[in-house]
Amino acid sequence: MPPNYEFVAVFFVTSFEPVSLSERLLNSCMKKTLIALLFAPLLGLAQVPVSGIWRASIATHGGGLPINFEINPSSKSENLDIKIINGAEKSTLGDSYFRADSLVVPFDLYDAELVFRVTKSTEMQGYFVKKRNGKTAYRMAISALAGEADRFLNLKPSTVKVNGKWMADFFSDATNHSPGVGVFEQIGNKVTGTFLRTSGDYRFLQGNVSGDSLFLSYFDGSGVNMLRAKVNGTRFTGRYTSGLSGVRTVEATFNSNAALPDLKKLSFLKPGYDRIDFKLPTTSGELISLQDERFKNKVVVIELMGSWCPNCLDESRYLSPFYKKYKDKGVEVIGLSFENSADLAISGPKINNFQKKIGISYPLLFAGTAEDKTIAQVLPMLSKMNGYPTTFIIDKKGIVREIHTGFSGPGTGKYYVDWISEFEHTIQSLLAEK
Repeated sequence: MPPNYEFVAVFFVTSFEPVSLSERLLNSCMKKTLIALLFAPLLGLAQVPVSGIWRASIATHGGGLPINFEINPSSKSENLDIKIINGAEKSTLGDSYFRADSLVVPFDLYDAELVFRVTKSTEMQGYFVKKRNGKTAYRMAISALAGEADRFLNLKPSTVKVNGKWMADFFSDATNHSPGVGVFEQIGNKVTGTFLRTSGDYRFLQGNVSGDSLFLSYFDGSGVNMLRAKVNGTRFTGRYTSGLSGVRTVEATFNSNAALPDLKKLSFLKPGYDRIDFKLPTTSGELISLQDERFKNKVVVIELMGSWCPNCLDESRYLSPFYKKYKDKGVEVIGLSFENSADLAISGPKINNFQKKIGISYPLLFAGTAEDKTIAQVLPMLSKMNGYPTTFIIDKKGIVREIHTGFSGPGTGKYYVDWISEFEHTIQSLLAEK
């Protein structure tokens, strides 16, 4: 399917207390003039985009992928506060700034950025740039217009409902199948939800139903993801596209009992092993091992993660306050960070940035690259790893009591609440053991 460039008509209204039309026009002019005066010395000839909701379309191999974002003035006068909107989530991973005549929206955890040329205060053109260790891996054209709009455009009246749970099969060919559970909420023609996968969920998908078609997209700087599917009663079939060229067919059936395989049985230790060990450095070079005094007679949680991984971000955002709550009760947490580069000079700052942004006070250790061979070297007793994050729970005697693959983040709703409840119940039970 060729790239599909989508546009939206712009209606920008500034509203305060009820005033006359002439007063509203005066207020609008004064506001725009004030913004221009504030930013002009800093930006030279660069245009300043208006505040409010924007809609953009990224040209992908699956068609125009829509995203929404919100622009607000920042407390730093030279910046703008730009938040990406996906369903209930508004997120930003870096401070936007002007570079010459371009507006840059960085996603520093994901080594990516949006680069816009502001052609008008209500219109921008540019690229989504995805990098790998500082070098451009690919870029995609993006156009953006100010004004509130549906996620997808040119919608027909909805003739189908997708509320509830769907048992899905993702496959790229006959030999490469993997399960998923779709969980959706539909109000009118608007849809939010996610897919739970064995490697983690697809976070906050957002989109629309148009006629008998379901359209969903997600963008947070980590990549581009979109589903386009046809719904036929209790079944739908479609294409899930991601990144520069990723394509998978999705076939799903409505099923209120849809469930993934037991995520505690996907990863396991090799026969004869009941514990793990390692000696790895922090970014400052300090070597840490499970044999260190601080971990003795403690319940220890170990997260296999990477600073590049959105699901790891979600789990770490949970584990950070969890650790502060439980550390004085006999719990320790360690993150083993598998990165895109084996060079600590490159990966170290990314780990530090991840730790700082989330407010992590437990140690993050550099484990090397996110490859099977590296995992086998770091944890030779681990028989299988199915995805990031993977979480170990170790009792006071040092025995591995549970290995959980993936993480059900806040985008999964009830699954996220249930995961936290079960996880903390397990921790409390282990703390109660003598």
